[in-house]
Amino acid sequence: MVVRTDPRGQTEQGAKRFASVSVIVPVRNRAGTIRACLEHLFQAATPLSEQGVSVEIVVANDASTDHSKSIVEEVASSAPVPVRLVNLMERQGPARARNAALSVAQGELVVFVDSDIVVVPGFLLAHLQAYEGAAERAYTVGPVINVADLETALRFPPPTPWDISMASLHTANASVPRQCLQEVGAFDDGYDAYGWEDLDLGRRLRKAGFTRLEAKDAVAYHVDPPITTQTQLQARLAKERERGRTALRFLENHREFSARLTAQDTAFHALLNWLMRFGGVIREDNVLAWAEWARRRGWTGLERVWLAGVINHAYLSALAASKKGRREAQKGDGR
Repeated sequence: MVVRTDPRGQTEQGAKRFASVSVIVPVRNRAGTIRACLEHLFQAATPLSEQGVSVEIVVANDASTDHSKSIVEEVASSAPVPVRLVNLMERQGPARARNAALSVAQGELVVFVDSDIVVVPGFLLAHLQAYEGAAERAYTVGPVINVADLETALRFPPPTPWDISMASLHTANASVPRQCLQEVGAFDDGYDAYGWEDLDLGRRLRKAGFTRLEAKDAVAYHVDPPITTQTQLQARLAKERERGRTALRFLENHREFSARLTAQDTAFHALLNWLMRFGGVIREDNVLAWAEWARRRGWTGLERVWLAGVINHAYLSALAASKKGRREAQKGDGR
């Protein structure tokens, strides 16, 4: 993939189908990235504004406890496009935060971006152009490139093999026409914590007959710092345990075997995770030491595998516990 950062020379075809765009950005405790996220969205809005397409950004603040809210307010005060801030007084989770933003959004095309994402200047135009010549019933996803820090994101590096995603829809980089969302419904409010609400929506869109398009030039950079401290590790493990609990709703909403594969709810995935942790030798209490040992020897691939194994084990354990709890509850109800 060639990362294109200059939208000049692109055609005006993308402006024909949609006269307005709403960019939805949920934020919770992202003071370190939300400013760059918004400023790069402003840059991406410029070629649309020049073609007469109106752009608004709707930020849903999911009860942040850091300075995210004040940063958004500061940036919005001098923004070149309208920035609307929706404040949630209690943490609701990404699904409900996005729905809160959708309730006030006005664009014909809705673009989803996370608050730890930096986009290239041609990002929004590439999303619009993906729909040219496509069926009316379609939605679009774009590539997400993981980077270690904000400074790297601002250099727009090319992707690595680790950045390949087969997700039906990931809200770090996706767009859906408003009429499509009205037909299938927005995000499922039952996902009250981290994870799965975007894949759930993607599956509902596909089941309803919508085509998945790809906007290869709509590149988004995900700032994902490496895990090197116990604090970082515990925060990530807590997030994965949330994802394990919400995976149960995903599996109950989508009974097909392919959903089980997506949720890693098979014996194969359990075995694979066991192998990634060297048969259980690599654990939460020692993975950072093992990762440092591998990193010093330049074995970054092994470092990634070990960390991914431990993190994934937290997810799988939470999913297993959730499934067990559901079975016991159903048994108690006589079902």
